[in-house]
Amino acid sequence: MSRGMACRTAVALALALALCTGCFIFDEIDQGREEMKRYSGRPGHRAAAEPEAPEEEEEGPGLIARVQQFFQEKTEGSGPERPADDEIITCDLQDGITFTYESDCLARGGTPH
Repeated sequence: MSRGMACRTAVALALALALCTGCFIFDEIDQGREEMKRYSGRPGHRAAAEPEAPEEEEEGPGLIARVQQFFQEKTEGSGPERPADDEIITCDLQDGITFTYESDCLARGGTPH
């Protein structure tokens, strides 16, 4: 390919790209005109140009609200439910004496006092 042919090809390609981007610019200008007509102060144009938006259904709480609710439920939990006769006692374990529920003491192999 000769140098002149390469130069012509490059110029033709640049011209084609310039014209293609011009089409996009004209599309944007047309869309802008439609927006201006829709929101102009003239009452006749606004009613005709505004399409009716479908009513959106309520999706419930958003992601942040759901995450906050999850952490609130986890941190405010009452813990395991214990029977009324499961009292806090002194428990003698191998590593020392602790205060714990009687059921926990027995589960850890301690001696309740």
